[in-house]
Amino acid sequence: MTKINITIWTYVELAVSLWAACVLYIIPLKHRPNFRMRLGLATAGTCAVAVAAVWWRTAFPAVTVPAVVSMSGVFLLSCLFIYICAAMPPGAAVYCAAWAIISQQIAHESAFIVLRSMGIGGQLSAIGYMVVIYAVIYGMAGITIVRYMPENGVYQVGPRQLSSALFLLIVFEILFGFLRSGGGIPYPDVRVWNILLIQCYCVLILYLQNTLFKKSAMKQELDILNQLWHQQKEQYELSQETITLINRKCHDLKHQIAAMRAITSPEERDKYLREVEDSVQIYDSIVKTGNEVLDTVLTEKSLFCTASSIKINCIADGRQMDIFDPVDLYTVFGNAIDNAIESVKQLENQEMRMIDVLVYVRKQFLIINIMNPLGRRLEFDGDLPVSTKARNGYHGFGLKSIRYTVEKYNGFMKIDTEENIFSLKILIPIAGKKAADRTERR
Repeated sequence: MTKINITIWTYVELAVSLWAACVLYIIPLKHRPNFRMRLGLATAGTCAVAVAAVWWRTAFPAVTVPAVVSMSGVFLLSCLFIYICAAMPPGAAVYCAAWAIISQQIAHESAFIVLRSMGIGGQLSAIGYMVVIYAVIYGMAGITIVRYMPENGVYQVGPRQLSSALFLLIVFEILFGFLRSGGGIPYPDVRVWNILLIQCYCVLILYLQNTLFKKSAMKQELDILNQLWHQQKEQYELSQETITLINRKCHDLKHQIAAMRAITSPEERDKYLREVEDSVQIYDSIVKTGNEVLDTVLTEKSLFCTASSIKINCIADGRQMDIFDPVDLYTVFGNAIDNAIESVKQLENQEMRMIDVLVYVRKQFLIINIMNPLGRRLEFDGDLPVSTKARNGYHGFGLKSIRYTVEKYNGFMKIDTEENIFSLKILIPIAGKKAADRTERR
């Protein structure tokens, strides 16, 4: 067998294995435009750095680069590689690079242990074994960590999670370097096993940390949704009182109009009649669907649309709406129509300011479809559009609240923007009420 230069082989192995680890973590993420070109340029840059490192090591063998400097350089290069290719903020790229480096180190130490136990080292024949070992380790990472940690193609990493992850990485790298240099352990095999064990601990702790932060974020979001639910409940009760008052006033005005017809002066009578009839035009906005809660929310939104020069068309069979809890029903329609109103208000052409609301039953499914024209192309974060309002308060939780409510009833929510029409479609099995009751009891 032909011996190969250990120094060159070390740099080549590091460059190729780290490149593969970075690509592995980039694959499931959202890619930047011209991804292939960016990947090619980043790969070329990595090769150039590796060649420069080999040249420096062979040209100046007496010059020793501190491990901290070399490791920091490798880490920064990995961060830059991932940031160039994946559509993510710098902090998320740093977090992703930390995972890539840990994965590469575990694969490297595993390969070293296997080859040492087989008595293979520094030979070309070792390359085939190393490729297989790296492929197995990276494959295991790919179907577990790489696949499930990102959310909608993005790492949701906050400052606390990033700083704690970097702290853990630094601590473990210090231990790793200590054991590499000997660490007071005279047996090389024991040192290697300790290094591998430490790296596995690092992966476990980082994974648990990621899970804890995810659960914390989910709890905060759920708390906000619950608070919104209670606010929707209060708003529904207030709206119900308002609609009841409007109905009573309109009913009284009808009798007043009949009494005014007895006025003898035609001019005075017509004047009062016109004023009163204008004031009761609001009654045209009262919606009757067969469900009191749906009538309340649709009437409330219809009144607002009339005042805002927005036409709302409603074809709704409310007789099947008893599967909903009243506040859940108000939440779904209130948020959905509010989003539609916010969208069409931005349209300059008033003829396009219209909202269509369809509610019907088909094959044991309750179908809710709310549509409105779009004035611009929407950007999506996962399967939900990005909010156009300032990021303050609770804005941005409207569609999340709808989805959360729909899922309580084993339902499904889908958003389409084809032909410049925003369409929110909700499908709920008629038996969804029982499922929601079971969810509440749990």
